[in-house]
Amino acid sequence: MDQNIQIFQLLENHWLTEVVSKSELLELLAKTSLVNYRKRETIVKRGEFANHLVFLLDGFVKLEIEEGKRDFIIDIDRGMNFIGLPLSLTIEKHIYSIVTLTDANVVFFPVVDVKEMLKKNSKFTSQMIKCGNESFVIPMLEKLTSTAQNNIRGRLAKLLIHLSTKVHRTNSFALLISRLEVSHMIGFSRENVIRVLAEFNSEGIINLSGKSIEIKEMERLEEIAKYS
Repeated sequence: MDQNIQIFQLLENHWLTEVVSKSELLELLAKTSLVNYRKRETIVKRGEFANHLVFLLDGFVKLEIEEGKRDFIIDIDRGMNFIGLPLSLTIEKHIYSIVTLTDANVVFFPVVDVKEMLKKNSKFTSQMIKCGNESFVIPMLEKLTSTAQNNIRGRLAKLLIHLSTKVHRTNSFALLISRLEVSHMIGFSRENVIRVLAEFNSEGIINLSGKSIEIKEMERLEEIAKYS
């Protein structure tokens, strides 16, 4: 089967097929490239020219900014999503790196062709704006607010809720990043992250076993996220 047809079939339940006709989408897919990545491979390197939109077909990735010996993780994202919208449409060079946390398949959409479709299709434009807001802009604003208002318990609670509801979409999941990387996401030390995770576990809020986490008391976690 033609690769573009296979990708189109995988996108059957995605919003793309609702706002773009089959012929238009197949025409766009004909200009894309599909690349397979292994776990912990770099898809996009900070500083590279942003000539393509990264569409993650499956798997999980992290967006990070390298600063000296420390990497700041912006977010974790899952498959069936454009990664890094709306920045990828408006910047000359990538200001972050995208690294796989699992094996992943990625479709690269040429920015120039996507922009042409944005001019022609208002529904496509509206959905791209919505996607960028929901997957990138709003989470960034929430992180900035959390950094200003929350202590470590609050920030870690918010991260666990985000991983549960937005990334894995289940209350039981495997943590795909290390404790050190968690500390880079919330701005506290690795030792403090380990301590508070242990506190949540002993308080019965989560069940922690190695990298496996089960959120048992979501309401309590939400309360901590709001008031701590």
